[in-house]
Amino acid sequence: MNAAGKRLLRLEGESVGRPVGELLPDPELASLLRPSLEGERELALRRGENELRVRSLPLPELDGGRGRLLIVEDVSGLRRSERQRAELIANVSHELRTPATAIAGYAETLLEDAGRLDPEVARMVEVIHRNARRLTELFDDLLYLSRIDGQDGPLPLSPVAVAAVVGECLDKASAAVAEKELTVQTFGLEGVRVLAHREALGHIVGNLVENAVKYSHRGGVVTVGARRRDGGVRVEVIDVGIGISPEHHERIFERFYRVDKGRARAAGGTGLGLAIVARLCEKMGARLSLRSQLGSGSVFRVWLAEAAPAPD
Repeated sequence: MNAAGKRLLRLEGESVGRPVGELLPDPELASLLRPSLEGERELALRRGENELRVRSLPLPELDGGRGRLLIVEDVSGLRRSERQRAELIANVSHELRTPATAIAGYAETLLEDAGRLDPEVARMVEVIHRNARRLTELFDDLLYLSRIDGQDGPLPLSPVAVAAVVGECLDKASAAVAEKELTVQTFGLEGVRVLAHREALGHIVGNLVENAVKYSHRGGVVTVGARRRDGGVRVEVIDVGIGISPEHHERIFERFYRVDKGRARAAGGTGLGLAIVARLCEKMGARLSLRSQLGSGSVFRVWLAEAAPAPD
């Protein structure tokens, strides 16, 4: 162990020859050096005011393939910068949301009497209203993400009826579904209950349904359902729309990531919906997956623990 490692972990004395449990009294930290451990592991630690990231990597060339290497990194500055960035985004979004809402409101009022406006003026007011609404949605999503990021620990879970959540989400999407003349199908929802955070699950399913509708072809089909698998439940949102090339799958859940910037602007949206889905799944301990091919549609899956059936 070099001097930097000792300093960051606040250890004293010689490290060579000492039992791991004695050298590293934190059991979780010591477990990262277990010879039976496979693959890479990562652990977040706090030592006083310092926030540390500890990575455990296999060293196959040592001890007959049972060696491990600990890399300790002080990420205090990085975490501080992340918190400052999140606070800035939240404050700016909060301040800008108010004027954007006012602009959208006044534009909507003018459009209620659009027949009295010059056609060119009415067209300009429509553009103002549409873009003010997009700004308001963007600020709402940024503020929601800031609230998620600012919450310590996992979200509290309780039994949630999947059918009720899906029904609410489909009701909200009904206008967009009708506009694109889509067919909505459901399967396997009745009687299925999962351990989830009710509001978070609503945001997850709602964003996935909105995404499926947005990128479906006119007259297409959107399917939402649930399957019991391996003691859990797999909630699925399926479309047969434009699809996503495999090279984008790893980044599609990043904030503001766009597969095709021109197409995304035409479809609307904030570029934050899938980032919100990924963050909420992480907060609930749910697993999120995507299967998609360009031109063949997409299947988004959320894996959740099954809750006990509702009492009669």
